[in-house]
Amino acid sequence: MIEIRKASTKSNDFKNIKRVYNTVFPQNELLPLSLLKMRAKAGKAEFCSIYNEEKWVGFFYTVYNKRMAYIFFLAIDPRYHSQGFGSAVLDMLKGRYAGKQITLSAERPDPQVPNNEQRIRRHRFYAKNGFVKTGLYTVEKGNEKFDLLSTQSSVNPQFYQQLMDSYLTKHRRHYLPYKIIKE
Repeated sequence: MIEIRKASTKSNDFKNIKRVYNTVFPQNELLPLSLLKMRAKAGKAEFCSIYNEEKWVGFFYTVYNKRMAYIFFLAIDPRYHSQGFGSAVLDMLKGRYAGKQITLSAERPDPQVPNNEQRIRRHRFYAKNGFVKTGLYTVEKGNEKFDLLSTQSSVNPQFYQQLMDSYLTKHRRHYLPYKIIKE
C-alpha cells in the first residue's frame, strides 16, 4: 500500500531525497537544495516521501498557496520505475490538494533535442493521469520550454505568477528566471 509522509528536511528520508533528486533530474533543471529546504521551512512548499509497504520509493516537492498546488518535483527511485507508483501518487495528490488547482510542468517535446522521446513519454504519462495542456508554457534557463499542465484545462497565468513570486521572492528569482507565454 502506498503512503505519503511529509518529510522534514532533517529526517532520515532526506538522504534518499537528495540522492534521487541529484540522479533523476537534469542538472540544468535543479535548484539548490538549500533553497528548496528554506522555502519548505517558511511554509511555502513541502517535501513528501512516498512509501510502499514501509519501503521508501520516491518523493515529491510541492509549492502551494490557497489557490494552487504546483508539483515542482516528483521522482520515483529508478529501482522502482514502471511499478505504478507515479500514477498512484498523482491520484493521491488530487485528494491531498483538493480545492486547489493542481499544476506541474513538463519539458515541451522538440524533435531537435536528444531526449525528445522521453519528453513525449512524459506528456503521455501525465495525460493518462488526468493532466492536460493549459495553453501556457514557460521559457526558463537556457531557453528551455516547459508546458504547464493541470487537472483543469484552464489556468489563470496571474495565479501561477503570484504563486511563483511568493515562493521565490524577488531576492531568489535568479534561481529560476522564467517567462509565461500563452499559445
